[in-house]
Amino acid sequence: MTGTLVDEPVSTGSAADGGSGLSARTYRAWLAGIVAAGVVWQVVFILVWRQDYVVWGDAFFYYESGKLVADGVGWVSPIDYLRTGEVIQAADHPPAYILFLAFWSWLGVTGVTAQMLVTSIFLGGPLIAVTALAGREIGGRRLGLITAAVVAVYPNIWVWEGTLLSEPVAMLGLALVVWLSYRFWHRPSVAGGVWLGLALTFATFGRAELLLLSVIVVTPLILRTSVWTWGKRIGVLVLTGVVCAATLSPWVLFNLSRFEEPVYLSAGFEITLAASNCDDTYYGRLTGYWSIECYTGFLDEAGLTFENSDQGERADALVEETFGYIGDNIDRVPTVLAARWMRITGLWKPIEDASWEAFLYERNLWATQLAQASWYPVAALAIAGAVILRRRRETILPLVGPVVVVLITITITFAQNRYRASIEPAIAILAAVALERLWVGLQRVLHDPDDVAETSPAEHVASST
Repeated sequence: MTGTLVDEPVSTGSAADGGSGLSARTYRAWLAGIVAAGVVWQVVFILVWRQDYVVWGDAFFYYESGKLVADGVGWVSPIDYLRTGEVIQAADHPPAYILFLAFWSWLGVTGVTAQMLVTSIFLGGPLIAVTALAGREIGGRRLGLITAAVVAVYPNIWVWEGTLLSEPVAMLGLALVVWLSYRFWHRPSVAGGVWLGLALTFATFGRAELLLLSVIVVTPLILRTSVWTWGKRIGVLVLTGVVCAATLSPWVLFNLSRFEEPVYLSAGFEITLAASNCDDTYYGRLTGYWSIECYTGFLDEAGLTFENSDQGERADALVEETFGYIGDNIDRVPTVLAARWMRITGLWKPIEDASWEAFLYERNLWATQLAQASWYPVAALAIAGAVILRRRRETILPLVGPVVVVLITITITFAQNRYRASIEPAIAILAAVALERLWVGLQRVLHDPDDVAETSPAEHVASST
């Protein structure tokens, strides 16, 4: 259906090479080399430029929480436990990255640099491979390799490997959802729906807002599967939802059992919401950004401290205070929203944002500035890639849907590049589509057009092998 985000599934032709002439063996060899090169660069980046990394803020929470879970202390506030020995339940973030770090801490890998290295090797490496699988599924082996290369060199992806934040898990989860979404779209199956449900859980345990993909991406894909009856579509949709809910539920139930007021995936949303709605972020130089003064100010107004309340109680108070502030300043909201959208797209105060990020994450300024500068050409290529896919009658929903998730998130909260990080793999895949098109055009100029003829839409669908 031309003009919509979701088309009817195209033929599941077996041209896995997408017309490139790459054999499966050659493809695997090149992919292994790209993954290895990407991991080596990440390791070099950490060993050369991240050795003096001082862990604080959210990174401190992840790092110390991983060690506390590994030691059997539990999911508690690391600040309070390390300062006073007091056990205070905490659920500031979803659990995936903490569990990852806890596993390595349990094995004895407890150093800051060591944990950044295992993050790069065991999350960064698989991320390159999974995005390659997504690219191959969309357009064949050549596109898969170009996608892997883009992900390996794109600073807005590898720069997060050296921060001890959950972004590498979230990016890997997003890549899995994209890959499995395209596999399901090209070859619908009940098992495919189950895998999508599991991928959604993994992504959500990286960053909670990625659960929105269930509504924005997965539900439309399943309901538009025209090779099935409506009854089967609804049945698979329900099954996918049940799988996702069932795998999320142990963490949710655990949280519900340990706080006075309900906490589900995390208590981070209420804090984030509060930190983005006060005078500092509505009228000052931080307009569209965040300020810790918003959060602490609301708690002071509610008379709550870390000593007389738990996370659930503070979360409820923050929501009440925040919406009260928004209501009192409703005329300023359009300006604030515009600032948030312009910040997330790098169209307003990008140099200032880069400096703040370098400070917040103890990151090298050159790496942050390089990441900021690289965003513009990659984003432009991504827009071109989306147009190319639409002209091929390929669905772009699994790649554009994550962008919608980020826009919804920053509209509700605030804009910083960290909130865009989880969807950078989707941006990279779209950019790779445009780069492949440029490559094909260049080959036509340099060689016989018959050797590099444009493939049909059906040939752009990768096989399952």
